[in-house]
Amino acid sequence: MLLQEFWNDRFWPYCMANLRESTRVGYESAWRLHVMPVFGGMDMSAISVELVDKWLAGFASSGAARKAWGVLRAMLRKASRWGVSDVDVTTRVRGPKRTDHQPRVLDSRQIATLLRGFWGHELEAWLICSVTLGLRPEEALGLEWSDIDLRGGMVRIRRGVQWVSGREVVVEPKTDLSARDVVLPRFAIIRLRQIRGRGDGRLVGGLNPGQVDRRYRRWCREQHLPFVPRENLRHSWATSALA
Repeated sequence: MLLQEFWNDRFWPYCMANLRESTRVGYESAWRLHVMPVFGGMDMSAISVELVDKWLAGFASSGAARKAWGVLRAMLRKASRWGVSDVDVTTRVRGPKRTDHQPRVLDSRQIATLLRGFWGHELEAWLICSVTLGLRPEEALGLEWSDIDLRGGMVRIRRGVQWVSGREVVVEPKTDLSARDVVLPRFAIIRLRQIRGRGDGRLVGGLNPGQVDRRYRRWCREQHLPFVPRENLRHSWATSALA
């Protein structure tokens, strides 16, 4: 079976039924730009270790290579598991190395400075929960006031909000363990009680993910506050908690 036929008839329908939309968008992009032009017209049994090695060596970006390799590997493994192909070269290919990346994080003093700088800002409640609960960016965006028990200090994580292909998508937690209850520190409970009267619904109000990101970045820049990208607020929480 040609790899293109396997994508159309088996693999992509499986993705549509089982993967998040944001994941599907990444898969489709990697397939269309990198995998299909090279391997789409080949029979899966003809895809050799040598061909894959040469293909991976031709990428200018290690990140693009890892994403494209991830899609090809997933396809060939599924084909082998489903009995479509007797050959699975993925076990003999050494994939692209992941570069040692240390995300920029804030220490506890910088986090305190950041929170003081957002006192009274429309994103203050979102930021408090982002830096004190270790939330994924999508989880923080999807957090609603009804998820927060301001008496007991418990917060229910039950959804996320993503921006996919120019529109907002509400998603379930990434894994079974991601649907969880987490505990706010006392200072956060006290401050959120004071903020609570401003509105209902989501902590970010009617802002979409892109608007949250732009306003967060702009305020940090204008007020000369410590800054890390939204996704690194989770890393900052983990680093501070370990310390």
